[in-house]
Amino acid sequence: MTKRIVIIGGGATAVSALAHVAGAPGIERLTLVAPDRVGFGTAFGTTDPTLLCNTSVDVTSLLAEGQSDFLEYLAAHGHPVHRDDFVPRYLVGQYCRTRYGQYRDRALARGTKVTHIRERAVAIHHLDDDTYRVELADGATVTGTDVLFCAGPEEPRLPTEVSAHRGDPRLHESPYPASRLPQDARVLVLGTKLSAIDAALVLSREGLRHTVLTSPSSTLPAVRTRLRRSAEPALGPGDWAALDPDSTSFDHSLTRMLVRAVRRSHPSARAPRTGAGGPAVTPRLNEEARLAEEGRIPWQDIVAEVIDALNEQIPRWRPEVAARVLTRHHALMSRYISAIPLRNAKLLVAHAAAGRLRVAPAYPEELRRTDAGWRVRWADGSGESFDHVVVAAGYRARRLICAAGCLRIGHDGDGPHPELLADLRVRLPDRADPERIWVLGSAAGTRHPIVNYLRAAAQHAAVVGEQIARPRTDEVAPYVERTTL
Repeated sequence: MTKRIVIIGGGATAVSALAHVAGAPGIERLTLVAPDRVGFGTAFGTTDPTLLCNTSVDVTSLLAEGQSDFLEYLAAHGHPVHRDDFVPRYLVGQYCRTRYGQYRDRALARGTKVTHIRERAVAIHHLDDDTYRVELADGATVTGTDVLFCAGPEEPRLPTEVSAHRGDPRLHESPYPASRLPQDARVLVLGTKLSAIDAALVLSREGLRHTVLTSPSSTLPAVRTRLRRSAEPALGPGDWAALDPDSTSFDHSLTRMLVRAVRRSHPSARAPRTGAGGPAVTPRLNEEARLAEEGRIPWQDIVAEVIDALNEQIPRWRPEVAARVLTRHHALMSRYISAIPLRNAKLLVAHAAAGRLRVAPAYPEELRRTDAGWRVRWADGSGESFDHVVVAAGYRARRLICAAGCLRIGHDGDGPHPELLADLRVRLPDRADPERIWVLGSAAGTRHPIVNYLRAAAQHAAVVGEQIARPRTDEVAPYVERTTL
């Protein structure tokens, strides 16, 4: 039976999926469904050279194994980079776009028709002949034997304080148009994580705007000089197998295991800290930037390995245990897994020293719209006025939602989700067998804890590509779980 593959999404995950299925035998047609140009998603669609990836070239690749394919691309295009470097995000967008054209041509050379439909998918219907009909927003449909759901985060999360003001000209729902704000504006940025760092860098560089970052945690990401795969693993399967998530000593055992792994190459290393909030956040950033510049951040060399291990291990735990552990350690994981490059940290320190930027010690008690802009009441009772508010509180990923007779495509909280299996296929509550629908990238967050990471998406694509390449029979061979996820 010939296969007709439908890929929903057009960002880096979709391109990685195409890379892993384009050469598979027996594919009659590949259809990508995405409203925008393929290759440019939310993360890599920017053109601003100020904005860097927070992952090094080594792990920023459409292919998970071997030398970084992104490094090879950059070298071929005359960019003198090292695998440890953090490069502008627009280069990743260009890389994805270029590779998309090459993978498309490879498929065409094998006799596979490749089509890009510039529309949004809204539902997937299971037909009686075990194929699928993907419903589009304009009412049209496209059918396929296999569906790869690669839709990434695209809708900004609006905090409750500003949700009633959607569309207001002084509320900017995404951090990336920040450069268009007046150069003398006073700006409040809702967020202190990666998107907020981007907004702060763009807003502060002209030197006239005054920017304040605020979030419930009042903490900034940690600082690193690289994020790369290690030649020699610091942790083995036995280390993780020895952990008992149900044990009352789990936290101590996990911390001891991680510190022991760091100390194998850095004997004097201390355990990472969750990070200071409140008034200490800027001095802490200054200290971490100094330590990074001196090469004194030993924890960074196990982060890539820990991400892979967490994505492999946590799905094996009981759901309630996994949820409890992830909630308890969310702050620590967020700081170190999503650390920022040293260059960004130094820029933030410079902007703060010049009075252009500060991190509020607490989240506003009240935020209200006024005739002139916005008025904040802080926890200490003081007030402050701002001309604009920029939302940098993250994005909502599109998800598959169980509905009557189909899977709707929406956002978190809109309804029950299908079960996501180890092979990344979905299974509906009323069906014993899994569907030939796979979920990749950030949409796979219901199973894997760390998915906003191109290496994870590439690993997903490799797992799915292996299955797509198999001859389709009435009885699908059981999937053997790989250890690379």
